[in-house]
Amino acid sequence: MEPNKASTRNAWDAVASITTQIRDGSLDQALTDWITARGFTLTSTVFSSVCRFDDGVYTGTLVDHQGHAWEFLADLNDPHGSELEDVTANLGPKSPDHPNADLCDLVTMAIYYQREQQVAA
Repeated sequence: MEPNKASTRNAWDAVASITTQIRDGSLDQALTDWITARGFTLTSTVFSSVCRFDDGVYTGTLVDHQGHAWEFLADLNDPHGSELEDVTANLGPKSPDHPNADLCDLVTMAIYYQREQQVAA
């Protein structure tokens, strides 16, 4: 994809940046390990956002190798306090296939980014 608008390029760059940080462990290696322990393959998982909620607690959205969107709360201090939910069925306009999709939305861009990686592979 060749984003021709600055807003689309910014969304692409934001998804690429957080995905790289998770994949290489530079954001928090313990978070990268948590994601891997839940069965996600880092080379094919894309992240729309990850926010540090508190020390060792992160929230975010990821897109797996099948294009499913997952919301998570990763409490690295309390594994029983973590949550992971497949929200694909509830995406609505956040899905690139929706007629009102907006590639400036980070979830939409993450799904698109994941699809582009699949094509390139």
